[in-house]
Amino acid sequence: MTEIAEYLAARAMDVHVLCTGSVYNNGEKRSRLNEESRNGVKVHRVYVPNIDKNNFVKRTLRLSLSSLLLFGKILKLVRNGDEVLVVTNPAFLILMMPLVAWIKGVSYKILVHDIFPENLVAIKRLSSSSFIYRSLKRVFDAAYSKAVLCISIGRDMSEVLKKKIGDASKICFIPIWAENEVVFPMDKAGTRICSSLRLQDRFVFQFAGNLGYAQGIDNLLEAIGLIKNDNIHFLFIGDGAKAGDIVSYMKTRTHKNVSLLGFQDRANQNDFLNACDIGIVTLSDGMYGLGVPSKSYNIMASGKPMLFIGDRQSEIALCIEEYSLGWVVEPDNPEMLARMIEHIYSNRTCLSAMQNNAKTVADTVFAKERILEKYYKLLS
Repeated sequence: MTEIAEYLAARAMDVHVLCTGSVYNNGEKRSRLNEESRNGVKVHRVYVPNIDKNNFVKRTLRLSLSSLLLFGKILKLVRNGDEVLVVTNPAFLILMMPLVAWIKGVSYKILVHDIFPENLVAIKRLSSSSFIYRSLKRVFDAAYSKAVLCISIGRDMSEVLKKKIGDASKICFIPIWAENEVVFPMDKAGTRICSSLRLQDRFVFQFAGNLGYAQGIDNLLEAIGLIKNDNIHFLFIGDGAKAGDIVSYMKTRTHKNVSLLGFQDRANQNDFLNACDIGIVTLSDGMYGLGVPSKSYNIMASGKPMLFIGDRQSEIALCIEEYSLGWVVEPDNPEMLARMIEHIYSNRTCLSAMQNNAKTVADTVFAKERILEKYYKLLS
């Protein structure tokens, strides 16, 4: 949202952002200012306690508090006639938007990053047949349908949203952008991370991002356990609820082909995204249309081929097939995934076309300026 807001402000729009002062990862800097002006954007913050996001109950409490505080801030600041764009995190804020629209006399658009509560079924936190899920889905579907527009970030997501709100005319697809101005190809051996881990002579598969329940980490670890080639190394960068599982895996294995680094500052992403030969993107079975891994687009910008584990009709799989960016493997099939990893290594001298394709589409189809201009045209 930061980039969208600042781009709109640079185009002479009066932009206000209402957000929490929370940080997603340990190590990120937390602003202490309730209000500030940043690159032409007026920022208004609310603060919630730093509750553990990796504990499901505590995370739900955090989302509820964030939603209530933001609801109060919206009622205070929004005026009749304002254009309102709301994102899907915190999730419960979406439920409050029809009331905001009624009280303040405004309409709202939703930028859909993930779809709630369907994602809770995908990560096996709720059963699709349970009363709680059916009740949540009913009220969330109503809140989504009250929006004048839902902005989807994936073609698969658009399909799910059509079923959710029942009106395809209220759905607009705008893909995620690549940060092609700050992420670009570098020699792996020249990266700080590769040097510190002494991986210059290894063929490195990297997973960088949230290590959560939706990412299919167990399937990936099971596949890694089948790999016996000492020249192949797996690098995990990030934090999340499944980070402990990776640590446990590393402790119990004699074959030392896995490294885990914690949260890395985004300012260093060009270094860590280039500290590999192949970027891994993975989603759990059942995540079709419920989210699009944004890191995929910066993997493209770094010129790295991509190994995607997930549904073949999902947005990233479609991009890989359309632009020849890498390989797609179905989820929950570690044996097939292990064979694909071995296949990629065996053909490691034939990656230049995919590398060039990745950088080209990042600089054209998914260029940041091009995508942000779509938001300007939609919201101006």
